[in-house]
Amino acid sequence: MTVSNWIRPRLRLLAIYQELGYNPWHKPKERKPAQKSKGVYMGTKEMIPFMNDDAKRTIVHLFVRPGKMMRDYILRGDQERYLAPLTALLVFYSVFSLLLAVVKPEKITRDIPDDLAKSLSSEVIAEADSTGLSGGKVAKFSEALVHTITYARVLTRLDRYPDAVDTPWKESLAAVESDLRTKGIPLFMNNFLLIWMAFALLLRKYNVSFSGAAAASAYVLCQFCLFMFLALIFSLGEKSELGVAVMGALLFIDFQQMLGVGKRKAFWLTVKTGLAYVGIATLFYLILSIVLLVIAYFRAF
Repeated sequence: MTVSNWIRPRLRLLAIYQELGYNPWHKPKERKPAQKSKGVYMGTKEMIPFMNDDAKRTIVHLFVRPGKMMRDYILRGDQERYLAPLTALLVFYSVFSLLLAVVKPEKITRDIPDDLAKSLSSEVIAEADSTGLSGGKVAKFSEALVHTITYARVLTRLDRYPDAVDTPWKESLAAVESDLRTKGIPLFMNNFLLIWMAFALLLRKYNVSFSGAAAASAYVLCQFCLFMFLALIFSLGEKSELGVAVMGALLFIDFQQMLGVGKRKAFWLTVKTGLAYVGIATLFYLILSIVLLVIAYFRAF
């Protein structure tokens, strides 16, 4: 038997597996009868992440056929063989945040500590006074703006600012933020919402619903998380971020497989997704900036 004769049928089998998601000639495993015991069966394999069949199948398919897995789940309704998108997202990033805490333990540092905020405020006041604008109104507004931004940043990170927790509602908020952080939610939440909105705008003509766009966004982020795992492992804990080129290449493959489009359409759809992502993010931060300016204005005057 020549090498080509040995490789050809296996490549054919790989193509069939990529299309169907399983080997049609593979004999399914027979279920072993449950053994009697004095204890109670707790379903350990089903409870531990990545131990049950759906989780293992989801991981393998995110590597081998990510776009076609999304097609099966979103467009064909094959939803019983894979982890649900949001469940997968929480599981993947919980494990990833735990791994990051072990490999690269975060130092609890203040992004804008109080003394830095005070120094910024004093510099702003001194600069405004030196110009003599509006009798100190500019300085007052600038000081209020700096304190508003500082307060907003601290309020969204109360679990890292124990000194700032001085009321019962802040204690509750800090507990919620700590719980969310242990689940890895801050690692993906912004990207999840932005990619969801971008997919919802661009994939409507491909019969992808609003909820389907959310599922696609979750699975894409799970795929990114797997490659961040690999980056963390191969860099020996030095790097976990993915470059724009890598994320673009993964999206290109996903669009090709999920939508069945050619390379040119998949390429431009990837570019449009990036532009939509940047546009939505810019609009969000613009609105946020306006809100902070308005709050600072009313605090100053």
